[in-house]
Amino acid sequence: MSHAVETRTLLSRPEHQTLTEMTAAAISEAIRQGKYPPGSQLPPEMELMGMLRVSRSTLREALRLLEEQGLIVRRRGLGTFVSEHSIIKDLSQNFGITEMITQAGMTPGTLDETVRQDKASKHVAEMLDIQPGDAVLVVDRIRTAGGVPIVWTIDILPVALFGGALPQGISIKDASLYDYVYKQLGVRVMHGVATLRPVAANQEMAHKLNTRLRDPLLLLEQTDYDEQGRPVIYSAEYHLPDKITFVLYRKGPHHFGASI
Repeated sequence: MSHAVETRTLLSRPEHQTLTEMTAAAISEAIRQGKYPPGSQLPPEMELMGMLRVSRSTLREALRLLEEQGLIVRRRGLGTFVSEHSIIKDLSQNFGITEMITQAGMTPGTLDETVRQDKASKHVAEMLDIQPGDAVLVVDRIRTAGGVPIVWTIDILPVALFGGALPQGISIKDASLYDYVYKQLGVRVMHGVATLRPVAANQEMAHKLNTRLRDPLLLLEQTDYDEQGRPVIYSAEYHLPDKITFVLYRKGPHHFGASI
């Protein structure tokens, strides 16, 4: 009974999502929270249908989406299993690197964390809808999975979020920045807008990620928005492409022009 209540809560999603998308999101969230660890088997279809209160066709389509994303593996005659040690960054969902690593069954860590106040560059100011030169908080971290560097992240927040003055001794360490801004500042991130493009590692990137000069990296730039639609976090993340698999759920194709 408790499982059904928990899963129904997880199914609370924006109205624009289909039932299949909500079902996939609920299962994905349960995996992310550690209810089904890497390598473990999901409950049988009939049990999942009852827990999620969906039809067999909806459940199977949701499982197909999760399999395409690399989150689960379906083995004929055996059942459905959570993928083992796959670091998956699902661009369809906005969650942090800490959750991404934990979901893969690996231990998140941080190297060389620096937290400093700086002045917004023209580009950062444009992304955060502030003025160039305005005070910003910069959180600079190397994120590790099982002790291995996988992402260099630079997260920038307007100092105005802190009431105009930063508290002393701020440290994010291995925590999720989303959790920090919600618990400490009462700011809930509702959605993000991201771009993804390849870049060649310069000397600083190569040093931080223990790779070679000019090796390919994937740069994910994102601006996160709160409940009022205000930009609150700008992030630049440099990913090692051989450590992380990027997936994106794409709708369609939809066919238009049919006669009525």
